[in-house]
Amino acid sequence: MDVKIFDSVPDGFLDLPPNELHKILPGPSLIRCRGKESRPLFLATLLHGNETTGLRAIQKLLKKRLAENRDLDRDVEIFVGNVEAAKTNVRRFPDQPDYNRIWNGGNLPEHRLAAQVLAYLKKSGIFASIDIHNTSGKNPHYSCVNRLEARFINLARLFSQTLVYFTRPKGVLSIAMAEICPSVTIESGQPGDPYGDQHVFEFLEKCLGLKSIPDQVEAREDLYVYHTMVRIHVPENARIGFDENFEGRDFSFIPNLDSRNFAELPEDSLLGWRFNPELKLSVMDEDDRDVESDYIEYQDREIRLKRPAVPSMFSTNEQIVHQDCLGYLMERYALPG
Repeated sequence: MDVKIFDSVPDGFLDLPPNELHKILPGPSLIRCRGKESRPLFLATLLHGNETTGLRAIQKLLKKRLAENRDLDRDVEIFVGNVEAAKTNVRRFPDQPDYNRIWNGGNLPEHRLAAQVLAYLKKSGIFASIDIHNTSGKNPHYSCVNRLEARFINLARLFSQTLVYFTRPKGVLSIAMAEICPSVTIESGQPGDPYGDQHVFEFLEKCLGLKSIPDQVEAREDLYVYHTMVRIHVPENARIGFDENFEGRDFSFIPNLDSRNFAELPEDSLLGWRFNPELKLSVMDEDDRDVESDYIEYQDREIRLKRPAVPSMFSTNEQIVHQDCLGYLMERYALPG
C-alpha cells in the first residue's frame, strides 16, 4: 500500500461527498495546494471514514479562495485517510487497523503507508499540523495537544479554549507530527452538524493567516485544560447496551452516557451495570497498565466510579465502543508555570 501524491487538487475533489471520493482517489492520498508561503500547513481528514466535518470544511475553504480568485496564504498539504471506509460511512472496516493508530511503526501495509507520509512531510518543512476529527458521542468542541509547549497550546486555543492533554495511545497522528512541528487534534462535535463545518472552516482560515505561532502563552485563566488519565475498554466479545435491560448482555451502561462528557462526576457516580461477573472492564493508564481497581468498583451489579473524574468521548455507538473504547476519564490540569 502506497500513498498517492497529487501536486494539485484533483478534478472533482471540491464537490464530491465523502462516500464518493473513491471515484477520484485510489486510496489514502496527499494533495498539495500551492500558496504564497512555501512552508505548508498540514491538514488530515477522514482518518476515520465516518468523521466527515474536516473534508467539508477543507472543501469550503478551497472553494472560497477559488471563488474570490485569491491565493492561499501558504502551501497546504492535505492527507485524506480511509477513503474505503468513507464509501460506507463507517469508522473502519473490521479487517483494517484504525487509521489514527498507525503512526508509531508496525508491520502492516498501513504502517508502511504512514511511514511514507511522515517521510514526505519531514522534507516539506511543515509549519503546523491539524488533524480534524468528529466524536461519536455528545462532546463540546475541543482541542487536543500531546505537548504542553506554548506553540502547541496557542495553536490549539485558536479552535477552542477547552484543551485536552494526552500522551496515549502512541500511534495517533498528532503525536508523530509533534516531532516535526506544532501539532493539534481538533474534535468538532458530531458529523453532519453545520455548526461544526463552519467552526472548523473559520479555524482553518485563522491558521492559514498565521505568520508565526507565539512561543509564550498569555491569559491562561480563560483556558480549561484537562489531562487524560485512563481509557476504558469493554472485553472484545462482550455484549453491551445502553439501558437497564440485562437480557442477553454482559454489560449495560446508563442511557445517554455521552451526556456526561466533560461533566465533573463525583465519586460513586453510576456508569452502568455488569451482568456477567466473569468479565470486567479494562481501564488503561498512560503507561498501558490496567488500573481498573483504582477507578471502577462493582457494587452488586452496579458499575460505579471510585474517584471523581471528568469523562470525555464516552460513546453510545456499540460498533465504535468495540473498535476503539468506551471513553476516557480526565482530571482538571494546571499548566506548568
